[in-house]
Amino acid sequence: MVVIQHDHLLTLIDLNPKYPHDEQVYDDEKDLISIQAFQCSCGRCNKKITYFHRYYYKCDQCDYSLHKLCSELPTTLKHASHLEHTLSLFQNEPRQKCHVCECTIWDQQLRYYCSPCMLNICLACGTNEVHHRTIYHPSHKHPLVPTSRPILVACDACGDEHKGVFYQCITCFLFFIHEDCVFGPKRLLIQHGTCDKFFHTHPLILTYGFPRVDQQAKFYPKCRVCDKSFSGYENLWVYKCEKCRYYTHFGCAYLRSKKSQEAASRITPERYEDDHDVLRLPVSEQNYNKVRDFFFKERNYESSITHHSHHHPLILVDAQCNDITTMTQNDARCNACLIPIEKKMTFYKCKFNGQGCNFLLHEWCTRLPPELKGHEYHQEHTLLLLPKAGHEFLWFYCSVCDDLCNGFAYSCVECDWKIDVWCAFTREKIKHKSHPNHLLSSHYGYNRSGEDGYCRMCLSGFIDNNEISFSCGQCGFHLHLGCALLLPETIRHRYDKHPLSLAYSPVENHEGDYFCEVCEEELNPNACFYHCHECVQSIHTTCAPLIPQSKPYLYGGLRVLWKRVKMGGIYKTEYHPHPLSFLIGTTSDGQCTKCGERFYNNYILKCSECKFVIHARCLT
Repeated sequence: MVVIQHDHLLTLIDLNPKYPHDEQVYDDEKDLISIQAFQCSCGRCNKKITYFHRYYYKCDQCDYSLHKLCSELPTTLKHASHLEHTLSLFQNEPRQKCHVCECTIWDQQLRYYCSPCMLNICLACGTNEVHHRTIYHPSHKHPLVPTSRPILVACDACGDEHKGVFYQCITCFLFFIHEDCVFGPKRLLIQHGTCDKFFHTHPLILTYGFPRVDQQAKFYPKCRVCDKSFSGYENLWVYKCEKCRYYTHFGCAYLRSKKSQEAASRITPERYEDDHDVLRLPVSEQNYNKVRDFFFKERNYESSITHHSHHHPLILVDAQCNDITTMTQNDARCNACLIPIEKKMTFYKCKFNGQGCNFLLHEWCTRLPPELKGHEYHQEHTLLLLPKAGHEFLWFYCSVCDDLCNGFAYSCVECDWKIDVWCAFTREKIKHKSHPNHLLSSHYGYNRSGEDGYCRMCLSGFIDNNEISFSCGQCGFHLHLGCALLLPETIRHRYDKHPLSLAYSPVENHEGDYFCEVCEEELNPNACFYHCHECVQSIHTTCAPLIPQSKPYLYGGLRVLWKRVKMGGIYKTEYHPHPLSFLIGTTSDGQCTKCGERFYNNYILKCSECKFVIHARCLT
């Protein structure tokens, strides 16, 4: 205890006894927030005493407090600018000017005063005030002092280059924190209703680094404000909400908070309510088919029709009595667009459906136009509808998405150019909930020169140059065609009694890891997934039911290939004496005798009469 000009004894308090930061351990971050929020007024200089000053004196009998450094100020001194008299420490003089630097000394500010000469000298000139302004910051193990003049240097808190006053470590010399960053709040709330990127329900907690091992454990999340990575900047400060796996750069959350909110208040969302060419996604139902939107009209359906694509009569199955669940998912696919036919859909099936012919057509697919003129992806020539566009096995590669398809196609005879029905009726503009403020426009191909040309839903590497994607020109936001169009907003699954909703990022109040209820593998919540908020259960989109897909493959991450292929059928070929069926290979099918590779998860042609099996690609 030290006796100062106060009626009671004062006790020295250390606000951070576990300093430096690499030795401090807090069982509850709320304790640290409470400690760092501490402040009181110094009874000598009237300035605030904060956590960053670390030491101060406190009276146990009243509310008097004192900076430790203020307690050490000499009450009298000799100054080189005024050697004639001794200066005394004063506080309650009216506003004056400093005799040395001519700065204003405000009322109640400490100053050194010469009574005979009525001369005032500010603390900065009278003492070493740099030492007086020393702080002990939890982000660094040494004390920090402010630079004597503005400098231009990169800040070790936010990573940006600033010009201004910095707090510098005089031990490390190369550690600088800008004065705008150094006192950033430990607890920050960002809630601006007009800006989805600048809103979070819970307060964010400041942490002084994001180690690579922690990033890896969280599947390398991106900043939820700027959507950029934390990789390579492990020592920069981060705001986080561990309840929701919400992370932002310090600069995005704190330094830009006022700017972002001002800018957000000026955002005028694009209006497209009356634009009938805009498709709103994701669709609410699992049985959505975008081809229907082009042709659907209330009409009287004929109970039986003949269609140029099939040699048997087709009979109507009304939506009210549709029991499509008796078929497998593959058999229930429409032969034109290859999207599954589901409950409450009106469709036509082959009259001999129970006798081995599984030909099906959505009602609206029976009304596909016979030709398309001036199509967005092939404007030079007219495209003709071909029910059988491929070679003898009737499959072909779509010239737009480059996927294998054995449904109907629109074809240019002159160019040998084919597009499947799904790609042919892709809307030019869509609105998607994963990017609600702007419209996304369809593009055929993608310029790989941009660093962010990956799908923001599946996070699976760059969008290929030969596939359709939807992009926002303002934000560099991209979606695969399949991710944008094929994933419904809600699904039903036998593992959960509630609907599961499509989530685009970690859900709120989910502190633990995510595991898929279907495959039981860990799930990356930074990619889209299905989630039940009531049961707190999640499912990979690739494990969700009724979504056409093929095996995943690794290309900068796990990627799902969206296929439009219907298995089965009987094909006759000169390469084998018996009819062959078009199937997906299983582990029991072994290896191909022609190329030596396994059949598992590959397209194969298989004979039901003998043991002949071959890759489809090897036979063609």
